[in-house]
Amino acid sequence: MTTAASGSGVARFAPVLLFAPCAFAYAVFFIWPQASLLAMSATEKAGFTLAQYERFFVDSYYWEMLGRTLWLGFAVTAITLLLGVPTAYLLARSQSRWASFLLLLTTFPLLVSAVVRSFGWMVLFFRDGLLSRTLLALGIVNHPVQTMYTMTGVIIALAQVLLPLMILTLHGVFKSIDRDLEYAAMSLGARPSVALGLVTFRLASGGIVAGSLLVFSLAISAFATPSLVGGARANVMATAIYEQAVELLDWPFAAALATILLVVVLAVSLAYGALLEGRADKEASR
Repeated sequence: MTTAASGSGVARFAPVLLFAPCAFAYAVFFIWPQASLLAMSATEKAGFTLAQYERFFVDSYYWEMLGRTLWLGFAVTAITLLLGVPTAYLLARSQSRWASFLLLLTTFPLLVSAVVRSFGWMVLFFRDGLLSRTLLALGIVNHPVQTMYTMTGVIIALAQVLLPLMILTLHGVFKSIDRDLEYAAMSLGARPSVALGLVTFRLASGGIVAGSLLVFSLAISAFATPSLVGGARANVMATAIYEQAVELLDWPFAAALATILLVVVLAVSLAYGALLEGRADKEASR
């Protein structure tokens, strides 16, 4: 009787015991560092203060930097979507034996260090670099062009780095969608392009949102590429956090900048989630 009771008690707490290691790791490696960061940004010797946040919000320079960071994230996300969606769809639907090899080729940028990639783009983007000489040879421009130390250069470099993540995310999504659904739509009179939009892309909307959030989050938090390719002329939140923490040793303000960036990412993620959920509810009510 006692053995049966103790066995039922263990079974009752089994889910909690199984979840405990994960919860402990999450608390130690995520919640505690974020809480420490928030505490550092809101405390001084005198106690609680919001001076670091006031310093950010009253200075137009930091507002411009935040806007520049968001523009970087949205631009990189848009480019990777425009290039990644058709590429992932073609690779997922291809029957060629080379499809797997081509998919593997898309992961090659992920195997190279971010610093090495950035130095490669620096060679291309300088005034006398390959890009400038190519544009001059083709007659597109009449004078040397320097993309180095500009937001355009940073956007191009980050889009090249993050495009494989978008393709890999969407490839799995498109692969899981049965192609017979497209054929069924076409058999009912829909054109191939209409069937693709109404069936495949609608079913893949969750994966597209997930890939967009992943790319956006990595783009606005990137440090190596904006620091090397953009320099001081394309200062973003990540480089400003590094400058305040390492060069100026102003850790409270660096913590405030990191907290603001985290809140912005969470706000965008929640907005994306709400948009997707609202669209799903609208589709379900039809």
